[in-house]
Amino acid sequence: MLVYSLIFMMLYACAHKGSLSGGKKDTIPPKVLETDPPNGSTHFEGNRFSIEFDEFIQLENINQKALISPPVEEAPDYVLRGKSLVVKFNEELKANTTYSVYFGDAIVDLTEGNPILNYTYIFSTGAFVDSLSIHGEAYNAFDLTPVEETYIMLYLDNNDSLPLDSLPYFVKPYYISKTDVNGHFTLKGLSDNRYLCFALKDLNSSYTYDQPSEEIAFLDSLIQPEYIETKKDTVINDSLLALMDSTKLEMTILDSIAADSVISDSMAWEMQAGTMYELFMFQEADTSQKFLKADVIRKDVIQFSFARDAKHVDFIPQNDTLKIDYLLKQSADNDTLTWFLRDYPIDTLELMLMLQQDTLDELYIKVDPRKKTRREERRKEKDKEKKEVKEYLKMSSNINGGNLKLNKKLRLSFDYPIVSTYTDSLLLVLGTDSIYNPDFQYTDSLFMDVVFPGELVEETQYVLVIPDSTFTNWNGNHNDEIAYSFSTHPFKYYGILTMRIVPEVEQNYVLQMMTENEELVNEVVFTSDTSILYEYIEPSKYLFKLIYDDNANGAWDPGDFGSKRQAEKVRYLEKLIQVRGNWEIEESWYINEDDQ
Repeated sequence: MLVYSLIFMMLYACAHKGSLSGGKKDTIPPKVLETDPPNGSTHFEGNRFSIEFDEFIQLENINQKALISPPVEEAPDYVLRGKSLVVKFNEELKANTTYSVYFGDAIVDLTEGNPILNYTYIFSTGAFVDSLSIHGEAYNAFDLTPVEETYIMLYLDNNDSLPLDSLPYFVKPYYISKTDVNGHFTLKGLSDNRYLCFALKDLNSSYTYDQPSEEIAFLDSLIQPEYIETKKDTVINDSLLALMDSTKLEMTILDSIAADSVISDSMAWEMQAGTMYELFMFQEADTSQKFLKADVIRKDVIQFSFARDAKHVDFIPQNDTLKIDYLLKQSADNDTLTWFLRDYPIDTLELMLMLQQDTLDELYIKVDPRKKTRREERRKEKDKEKKEVKEYLKMSSNINGGNLKLNKKLRLSFDYPIVSTYTDSLLLVLGTDSIYNPDFQYTDSLFMDVVFPGELVEETQYVLVIPDSTFTNWNGNHNDEIAYSFSTHPFKYYGILTMRIVPEVEQNYVLQMMTENEELVNEVVFTSDTSILYEYIEPSKYLFKLIYDDNANGAWDPGDFGSKRQAEKVRYLEKLIQVRGNWEIEESWYINEDDQ
């Protein structure tokens, strides 16, 4: 009896809303009352249709958001008349063709800006309306996040001069739609044909893939649209939700209530069946060599940046009367070259760059190696009252927040190459009574990185004292006296994790351990069933990502549409791994390809 009384109260609350003081903000979008001709009409004549709403509306970026399939050469006019929107075409429509006008979220109410999402008006100039659809979702191929505001394009193989695979480069699509904030897309009103499906982050609104910086995605084979039946899902209005909360009703009670008594039509959403297509967006790698920029990152330090490996780039000085004395540092992938100059005497260095490819490019650049960075200029301003500003060698350490992990070695990095070292007075203090003259090693050919190989002791305070003039750099500057203080945690502060990875297919993989913010902590390469031991892990939650390293280069690679190569697949462990101090845990990840 109590259940029936509660149902009656809920229905009564739905039927008698009344006006409440301090009510909630209006969040209901405009509702379509009528279209002329009706949505889904055949034998469409003339050049316009109208949509009437239950309230006054406004249009937001309608010319950018509204998409018409198949595309028209000239954009239509969108005119507001009272509570109606009139769409007038400015060209003759094709005979016996189904058109769909997709409005995205361009139609919003006048007062609160609530949008109608993904509203589509469909009509046919022939005797029937094409009623097939496709739908799916678009993701970033590298991190699997949904991609919004991306065009989804369908192409018919109906071009006499271009092969189907070349159409995205030169021809606008036959059908077009756009992803929503969740990466979801739907194309309706499709004819019974097979289509090339292509996604594009169109940077110049050309509806063609004509810029290498544009992100793309494609399906490996032609797709066939389907008849997708949609159904309205129950949406519970605010008064019913409030009553549910106050009475703690179970959803099984709601199931016994007639659906039409609790559904608000304007808030109803659609459940779709049929094939769900997944598109993975990537930006193709630029294989051409380009000179990007030259930066003076510090006084007498110039950094040359290139698009790719610069080992075949020649530098030809144009200051004929001067000798350029420098040391060269190359980045790991050789696309950034750093010059450390020795007291260059003039303001301007002129160089000709010769990029040796199939053709020979000559680029002239001018840089001022004596230019100071903004930080150096600010420091100079602070010291301008002094008669002389001493320039000292700068260094940094791998100490983080006053701590160093037990499994790490103390490292120092210098901003210039070191040419002389005097370390007899270098001191390492442990606790309060142990003092050493520590060993150290340079780890690079330019002597810019130093490591102290000694093992660290848990729960110990360290102080490294570096006296004045211990290190002298390429330009004769030495360090000022400095002391680095740090401590170590006890062993029990850290956790231990053993991760077993069991792939279904033997191939090359890269496993990345990351923080919740996807900052890389550790990376392991493997090919088959393996167990990985992670020690000295900071207490926190960790994310695991698997890269299908198809080309065995130890890194993720984007795809290439021209060669029909998809971006390398990635997947994430579905849960975060909680690592606690003084805990040892084991996890297993079974890679089942059917779960993809």
